[in-house]
Amino acid sequence: MNGVLGAVFELAPPNELTAIFKIAGIVVWVLAAFAGPTLGRRTGGAVGLIGLGLAVFFVPDMWVIVDAAFD
Repeated sequence: MNGVLGAVFELAPPNELTAIFKIAGIVVWVLAAFAGPTLGRRTGGAVGLIGLGLAVFFVPDMWVIVDAAFD
């Protein structure tokens, strides 16, 4: 495929579980972006949600890297 549609399919995650982790990470980042002031007073707050989103987003990639390293 050529054009934009081909580029979109090239960036698609390799399986369904990876896609779920990526979407969950993005959802957590959106929650952190729109976190109200009450969440900011709790431990971690919006910054903690950003860290959680990073962790969830990169779990599939890190799993593949660790699996390849110890294979």
